[in-house]
Amino acid sequence: MKMKIGSMTLDVLPPVKRYMNAIERQLNTDRKTRTRIMMELASDFQSRRENGQSDEAIMKELGSPGEVAAEFNAAFGAKPAPSRRRWAFVALAAVVVLIAALQPLLTQFLARIWWSPETVGVIGGADGPTAIYVTDNASQSPAWALPWLLGCAAGFLLPVWRDPHARSGYGAPLLLCGLGLLPLFIVTLMTFSLSFSGMLSAAEIGSLFVSLAAGFFTNGEWLCAVVLVWALAARRRASREKGGGKKES
Repeated sequence: MKMKIGSMTLDVLPPVKRYMNAIERQLNTDRKTRTRIMMELASDFQSRRENGQSDEAIMKELGSPGEVAAEFNAAFGAKPAPSRRRWAFVALAAVVVLIAALQPLLTQFLARIWWSPETVGVIGGADGPTAIYVTDNASQSPAWALPWLLGCAAGFLLPVWRDPHARSGYGAPLLLCGLGLLPLFIVTLMTFSLSFSGMLSAAEIGSLFVSLAAGFFTNGEWLCAVVLVWALAARRRASREKGGGKKES
């Protein structure tokens, strides 16, 4: 099997071709530099062959495709390309925006089939933010989309997409997650306050907490919580790796 690299043609077996292609995919340089790197690598590979090394020995000595690409990226000062997986958060945000835009039509349609006026009533006569939160969960005002969008933005901005070992760049994601969880935090505190005040019965308190739990998932706070934990865990892991590196040195 022949593999063309720039102006060079190299006779390779499938494992070598996969190896070279894997290296090329992980190079973060411009196209011209990438071609030059691959030509140098192919020339080195051919020279090693002429010196009697087998393909398996050459690949083992050079290292994994990721290690080889990382060395070239560092030598040419190429910044890591962000992972494409982060665009899943953009797709999710687009879906949320679409649903929010179509919500009035969906609400009218569902109201004719299932909903009754009692569905949007306030549990236990609660007032203030608690009433707003519970009513919003039932009537599904567009406010439900905000935590979803904040969570998506936070997930998209995580620095781990560019560098899995990033030690900085977590400020914006953590702030966005905090803003997304803030309404739930405030309402939860008010619910606990009402619980200890004796103003509500046990059944009413239970209903309020059920509504809060439902809002946690339907309003997207769970996404903010997941990204928040992810960011904190990644930052802590990076800090530990940095500390471990200092000890070893």
